[in-house]
Amino acid sequence: MTATTEGVGAGVEPAPALRRAVRGYLDHLTVERGLSTNTLASYRRDLDRYLSTLAAAGVTDLAAVGPAEIEAHLARLRAGDADHPPLAVSSAARAASAVRGLHRFALREGTAGADPSR
Repeated sequence: MTATTEGVGAGVEPAPALRRAVRGYLDHLTVERGLSTNTLASYRRDLDRYLSTLAAAGVTDLAAVGPAEIEAHLARLRAGDADHPPLAVSSAARAASAVRGLHRFALREGTAGADPSR
């Protein structure tokens, strides 16, 4: 499943399991890594947009994400859509880092069996 249409995620609420995974990852970044408030806010925005993409694709759990969903999301960030302009290279790189970090965290925590972002 991939989500590549404009306005992806509009009106589709991410599954609770996805929200919990992101909350756990952001808590980890806050406590263990001590990231700044601004960096955490940026990661939260990036991951909220990622969850919207996953929700629009019908993905309800990180374990169900494959490389195609990640590639489609990153392509949307670079191209923009009806609700968002294309991201600058630095912002797109940060968003990609947030997505990779989330998947690595899920693998380490045992909530996913593989890291599709590799």
